[in-house]
Amino acid sequence: MEISPGWGAFAAFGLLSMLPQTVSAADPCKLLTAQEIGQVLGASISAPTPLGTTGCLWAGNSQRVSIVLRDATAWTRITMPVHGITKTSVSGLGEAASISGLDEAGHPGKENVLTLSVKDGGSVIVLTVYGVKGADRQRSSEESLARLALRRL
Repeated sequence: MEISPGWGAFAAFGLLSMLPQTVSAADPCKLLTAQEIGQVLGASISAPTPLGTTGCLWAGNSQRVSIVLRDATAWTRITMPVHGITKTSVSGLGEAASISGLDEAGHPGKENVLTLSVKDGGSVIVLTVYGVKGADRQRSSEESLARLALRRL
């Protein structure tokens, strides 16, 4: 059974939602504004939609941004090796940061949605930009948005 590329991203989001709940008082929908996201992505973005109490989603025509807040204890699970997933450390964001995506050798021809996770203090931000062409652009968009979100964490 073939799964469409977009469903893989939502399945990953579902797995992230099972990680330990955040203890941060931050509202994930207040970590970014639609205007900030629109400036980074170069697109018109809608008002945020809460995803339970720990996540938020902003959407544009073909682009979306999701953010999930987790307790810092989730960091170990987020960064542990997983078969078929490449995880790379990112410097200059929070106390620690990692970007993950499908291992291209193990998933040829599959859309690779990257997810940026940033640990800062007692919280972890898990941020994904969907619908951006090219891994480099997706990564730079996620890093720019994470910098903005960290200021409000």
